[in-house]
Amino acid sequence: MSKPKKLKNGRWRVVARYKNIITGTWTSKTKTFDSSAEARAWQAETIANANLGKTTKSVTLGQYFSHWLELYKKPFVEEKTIKRITVDMNHALRFFTPNRHLDAITKGNYQLWLNTEAKTLSHETVRTMHHTFNAMMEAAVDEGIIIRNPCKGARFAGRVGDDPSVNKQKVLTLDEFKRLLVQIESSPNSVSKYVCLLQAFTGMRIGEALGLQWSKLDAESHTITVDGQYDYSLTKSRIHLKDHTAPRQIVVEPILFDYLNEYRKWHQRQLRHEHIVYFNVNSYCFADVTANSALPITPTAVNKFLANQCKKIGITRISSHGWRRTQATLMTYAQIDPKFIASFLGHTVDTLQKYYVFETDDLRKKSQQMRTNFMESKVLGD
Repeated sequence: MSKPKKLKNGRWRVVARYKNIITGTWTSKTKTFDSSAEARAWQAETIANANLGKTTKSVTLGQYFSHWLELYKKPFVEEKTIKRITVDMNHALRFFTPNRHLDAITKGNYQLWLNTEAKTLSHETVRTMHHTFNAMMEAAVDEGIIIRNPCKGARFAGRVGDDPSVNKQKVLTLDEFKRLLVQIESSPNSVSKYVCLLQAFTGMRIGEALGLQWSKLDAESHTITVDGQYDYSLTKSRIHLKDHTAPRQIVVEPILFDYLNEYRKWHQRQLRHEHIVYFNVNSYCFADVTANSALPITPTAVNKFLANQCKKIGITRISSHGWRRTQATLMTYAQIDPKFIASFLGHTVDTLQKYYVFETDDLRKKSQQMRTNFMESKVLGD
């Protein structure tokens, strides 16, 4: 840290040199004061603010995105999530350009970007892009890079296909759930069939279902231990649960174990027929019987089977993740404690309420009836 220098006119000049924590570049600022004490105070404050990130107002979108990705994302999320974030942000970088200063992104031009993307992309794609950009800008606010987040209150649209075979719904009503369950139960045996039955009763993620091993099933107590997932996009192996959450044990209905026992017998017959001999207690439950690899079937196979079953009963299809939202919503309909639901699914209560419980007609009607009963018996009654 350089010392203030006294000028011929009696004033004091001082240089504050600091490193931009976002870009890694060094910057020097010079200022003159009436006294040495004032000069030293300004110099110390400027350097301290720089170390806190409060003097990096000129940081660009490209610079901050790289900083945010390295510091806040890469150490904590899976590689596939990093790839998805990068794809999302590439859209933003093309629109704003990497050299756009972060504080030059306004509420108006941010909304214009979302509107522009909505002309060619699906609603869900625009939603995830907004979610990514908003998270980055929230971090920029917390770091003092910008004063306010221009993403707050933004609205987004996007294309929704007119073809019913393309459309998806996020959650099933109780009637749709029951009808789809009957349809799947009556369908010919296949690995995908039993993956869907498992997900229907447990709401397990597709990776958790595909990563399930026979050793994780306890038929006597009807308990399933969920302690890993199959990474079907990168490592092609069994890895930790999403976000490194703790393993969980769930108790399920006896009928699910009836299905699984039925499936196990069929599956072993198929293995023998295909002359596959890799079966053991640590084998994947849903190994592909058409390939001698001992690896689970693909999510694509499960979703294709599920779409076909939805089509047969005339309902808008769901993806395998729809079972998870449906279980969350049905348990809420049954007035089960949100803490239990969150624990059963491997979520926090906040995440459960924000992303997984949907206001279906069933839930809306039941809530209305409960309100009416309360008003009539406790408020309006004698």
